[in-house]
Amino acid sequence: MARRKNHLFAATALAAIAFGTAASAAPPATQPAQPTTSPTATPPHTPNMVLLYYGYDSRGPRDWTAENLKYYLGHYRDRGTPNETATDTFFDTVLWMYRISSRGRLFETSLRTEPTTEIDWRECLDRAFAPGLQLHALETATAQLEERLKRPVHVWVVLTLPYPDVRVSRWSDTPKGTPWDFGGSDAHRLEAMQWYARTAIERWNEAGLAHLRLLGFYWFNEGHNNLRPQAGLDNGQPTSDEGLIRETARFVHSLRMDSRPLTLTWIPYSPYGGPRLNVTAALMKAPATDRPDYLMVQPNYFFARHKKQRDDLVTLVRNVAPTGAGIEVEFDESLLKDEAARQRLRDYLEVIPAEHPDWNRVPAGYYQGLRAVHAMATQPELAPLYEALYNFVRARR
Repeated sequence: MARRKNHLFAATALAAIAFGTAASAAPPATQPAQPTTSPTATPPHTPNMVLLYYGYDSRGPRDWTAENLKYYLGHYRDRGTPNETATDTFFDTVLWMYRISSRGRLFETSLRTEPTTEIDWRECLDRAFAPGLQLHALETATAQLEERLKRPVHVWVVLTLPYPDVRVSRWSDTPKGTPWDFGGSDAHRLEAMQWYARTAIERWNEAGLAHLRLLGFYWFNEGHNNLRPQAGLDNGQPTSDEGLIRETARFVHSLRMDSRPLTLTWIPYSPYGGPRLNVTAALMKAPATDRPDYLMVQPNYFFARHKKQRDDLVTLVRNVAPTGAGIEVEFDESLLKDEAARQRLRDYLEVIPAEHPDWNRVPAGYYQGLRAVHAMATQPELAPLYEALYNFVRARR
């Protein structure tokens, strides 16, 4: 929606950590960063959740290999040299995002695109579990990092839950498939997501991903309103998905993995820190069984087309903080050429701890375009930003 059309420290203390010179931000060559405790079977209460897209775009499929994932999972010094050494873990949680299918169907909802149906949902699962890619690549990369750090390492995983678009009158693409009608029944929408989640868990249990832990699922649409007409409904179906979000949360929490309930994540766009803040507040006040476990609001400040100023970012963070929700850090490959974009990322890393009193006790998401973190790790001119981001993540643990 708002951004995906394209691709307790004082503020002064964090600024000193994050915005020093490249030499001071990186761990000294003779004194590696101290290892931190890796995640166990208990989910992180304050995950550092990086978004990785593996759908399709104009260039075809976006796949992830173990080498692509290396600098997301681990922090390295002397990167790209014979002396490269892993010093620490980096992001503890990966959110796998499948935005557009091979036939151009959108996993969110928009009047400008066609909605997804059975063939797209199955493709989303198949490509998540593709041999050697995505989840299996993440497993390989985690095992490699574990070997380099000489200590146990596990990574948490959140999977896309396809959005059941109300424009779909028959979900199945096959004559004998389940003819769910999303426009006529929210019960059908819930049943479809239940099928998907259970199928994903079956695939997970068969995959043998020893270093990965399934944390839960992601509610994909970035707003709470669906595309049913606002008036003239004959069947009384709601135009808001807030009730369905709560039902989905209850269902996801009923699922178990390693004797723990699975979780639901939602990252709505910027109005949920402003004009729609009431929705964020209401969900966060709901019983824990009936709401997303990890709710983070997108500021949409990074993207120049939104024409937001630093004060807008400050206001959004201040608005969201009392609700108990987190904030998403946003950046993309425009960092490679645009100093203004680099400064906007620095603003996130400075404003969030300065304006959110619980910034290191709430979840944080990291939207990074397609592979911006990898670019930051491998482009010398971006090394200070890579270190700043790492230090921000480390400070939240």
